[in-house]
Amino acid sequence: MNPNYIRHEETTVSENIVFFLTRLSSKEEQEAYESWVRETDVPTARGLPGVNNYRVVRLEGPVMDGVSSPPYDYIEIIEISDLETYQNGLSGVDPEFLAQFTGFIGEFESVHGCVVE
Repeated sequence: MNPNYIRHEETTVSENIVFFLTRLSSKEEQEAYESWVRETDVPTARGLPGVNNYRVVRLEGPVMDGVSSPPYDYIEIIEISDLETYQNGLSGVDPEFLAQFTGFIGEFESVHGCVVE
């Protein structure tokens, strides 16, 4: 078994994960952005070298009372085989794709980490 994976009952999960925390440039862009995510972003991201899984999650609000809403609208969760392969794959992304992404997004942060169990 690949050492970059951990086994959870019947699913295999990558230990290396990249997160993009994004805020739309305008709330009016939500419907168009989510269509773009489904039609363009997901297939492109899942096709990058080193990507094992890719999901975009819309943030809808806090879970507990007294906790403020997050400063972001979406979290992109990218399970990768290793960071270097993923970063090299990003360098080959079509500039038009990046222009579409930045056209929807007001600001974003990206971080990587690994699962702690």
